[in-house]
Amino acid sequence: MNTNTLIAASNFFDLAAVAANNGGFWVSAAGGTVSTAAGIISRATGDSFHEAVEALDIIGREEQGEDWYCSLWAGMPQIDPEQFRWSVTTIAKAAVKRLEEKQ
Repeated sequence: MNTNTLIAASNFFDLAAVAANNGGFWVSAAGGTVSTAAGIISRATGDSFHEAVEALDIIGREEQGEDWYCSLWAGMPQIDPEQFRWSVTTIAKAAVKRLEEKQ
């Protein structure tokens, strides 16, 4: 796994926290949120999908503990999903863009 994949994963969690506090975004109970973010990160960094999932898991555990996905889900506002202001796709793309801007 390359360093950019870990940085993009860290960016994702930073931006997800901001999005959760500013209108929220949908977090899938079945793990689709991670799959979507990992796909975007892997395409941008050249690492495999599985390496991007692993990077999200590493950073998630560092920042939020073993149950990081549950924490991400618990931070989702309990509102009608139509009212969410953000999507995981938007957040992951912004995380990658932030990575590209620093290079």
